[in-house]
Amino acid sequence: MEQTYALALSPMQIEVLLDTVRGFVDNKKLLHIPTVNGEVVGLPLTEEALTWMLDTCGQENEKKDIVVQLRSTADGKTEVVVTCAPNGETFTYEVQLTEFDEQ
Repeated sequence: MEQTYALALSPMQIEVLLDTVRGFVDNKKLLHIPTVNGEVVGLPLTEEALTWMLDTCGQENEKKDIVVQLRSTADGKTEVVVTCAPNGETFTYEVQLTEFDEQ
């Protein structure tokens, strides 16, 4: 499985998502974020990934194009690759998708 989602997020939106993730004290949850096409998708974005996005993509107050790719790995996990489109920098990590609640 490989899925790619294009997002357009401002630094303020990334900060709100980061605060939301920090508030998940019980368990991990998927973040429901609209894509540039208007589709809302649940993504397993971690505190580390959002902090990276804010530091790398959030240098100016305008929305930045961010691409999130989800790929299945051989060991049953999901590799998440976040790319800050303007400069092409990437942040990669693995998650166990079943550990993330839908709500």
